[in-house]
Amino acid sequence: MPTNVPVEECSFTVAGLRLAYRIWGDPSKPAVLLQHGGKDHARSWDWTVAALADEYCLIAPDLRGHGDSDHVPGGGYSASDNLADLAMLMDELAERGFARALPLVGHSAGGNLVLRYAAAYPERVTRIVSMEGLGFSQKSYDEVTATPLRERMRKAAERRLMLSKAAPRRFADPEEAVARMAGLHKQLHPDQARHLALNALTRAEEGGWRWKHDPVMGFLDPRPVPPSEYLPLYAEIPCPVLLMYGLESWATSPREDGRIDAFRDARLIEYERAGHWLHHDRFEAFIADLRAFLEGSEEAG
Repeated sequence: MPTNVPVEECSFTVAGLRLAYRIWGDPSKPAVLLQHGGKDHARSWDWTVAALADEYCLIAPDLRGHGDSDHVPGGGYSASDNLADLAMLMDELAERGFARALPLVGHSAGGNLVLRYAAAYPERVTRIVSMEGLGFSQKSYDEVTATPLRERMRKAAERRLMLSKAAPRRFADPEEAVARMAGLHKQLHPDQARHLALNALTRAEEGGWRWKHDPVMGFLDPRPVPPSEYLPLYAEIPCPVLLMYGLESWATSPREDGRIDAFRDARLIEYERAGHWLHHDRFEAFIADLRAFLEGSEEAG
């Protein structure tokens, strides 16, 4: 844990929402932005910060509806919303004296976000690491869309209605949440599960504890973006891209389905004995490959 690394708690405002981010380490050092994924939080990067703080200044935002950032009343978490938030954060960082172009590292939904940002703002990104963040493969897209759209739309509406009537999940004490985290992610070391769970909790107004992320997170969009739409977007990214996949993950490898071919300059590292949270499952290998890529080494992976 980065217990001895200086940290600045920061925030900025978007349309009345307070969005939180942390700056770890010496701001005079080269900066790297670390973007967490869905139902996660910026403290998920603490091990990465501890490993890299001697060389870099690490910036870790909480997405809207996650961590210490505000929730959007009634929900409002589209890809366009998150892209606009990241664009505003990058402008704020430049105003604070950071370089206008930074390397971006993202996991899952965060990996998808940094790729889309690099396509929209190529002049603002020097390198990209996307960990299981491409989006639906063609096979997954076909499986989801085999159900008629009207049925998918109705199911999404009914889930939202059910959620509006139900109380958010609450835990009697933090240890119950730790057990829940460990049960959901069995590959985590107990210390990892504890750290991730405790930093994902906040006190519930009704008593007890609840997850910080907005309960509406995790619902499948009834109209997912097909590869035919997003792959041409990735072809617009000029900077080097490093893709990372866990071989025991539910996600499919872009090497197998050919999605890596859409990029101009991309490499893929596949990790044995790793699931979707490969940066936790294979931390030492992940850090070695990340450090080599950030340094511009072609030996990553």
